[in-house]
Amino acid sequence: MPLETLSATKVALLVSGSGDDTLLTQLLSAAESFVQEHTGRNFAGGTFTERHAAGGASIFLKNWPVSSITSLRVDPAREFGASTERDATTYVVHEARGVVESVVGPFLPPYRKGSRDWPEAVEVVYATATDSVPAAVKQAVAELVGHWYRQAKTNADAGFLMLTENTSGADTKGYSWSLTRGLSIPPGILETLAPFRVPCL
Repeated sequence: MPLETLSATKVALLVSGSGDDTLLTQLLSAAESFVQEHTGRNFAGGTFTERHAAGGASIFLKNWPVSSITSLRVDPAREFGASTERDATTYVVHEARGVVESVVGPFLPPYRKGSRDWPEAVEVVYATATDSVPAAVKQAVAELVGHWYRQAKTNADAGFLMLTENTSGADTKGYSWSLTRGLSIPPGILETLAPFRVPCL
């Protein structure tokens, strides 16, 4: 499922008509890929299987809010047979932030105090709601499409030359140097996405 529709993106960008639909569709796909890679999350929702280190008492899932936990298995051999499944009474799920917290101490005893040993020894199968992309994420996608769209239109009008001014007869056009040379992702978009990023542990 896409993060945002083409029609909604065009409304956000005040674009009418269908002449640039192919370009906008391509930019929308690129913007969605960037947002999901930058945040480390899949906003479309669904069922996910993740493996995490077992040396601590908390696990930070990549996607949230969590609607349900199908299973949580702990296995130092990483085979995750049925006998390795933990009873749901041994952990709590903080759905809003996707945190699974063991109430009986670390999932496996760590090698060293404070370490997060036993990489990929916890397997969690869980689900998040579909069709519930946060409004701020949709706005970030639209703004990124708009940023790239302006660059593409400016460069096309300038003949894909790095110009700040172009005179043709009595007509002189000025171009923003930042648009003709190409800018990195605008800081405002990154700030909007910051609360949605998977924590770096």
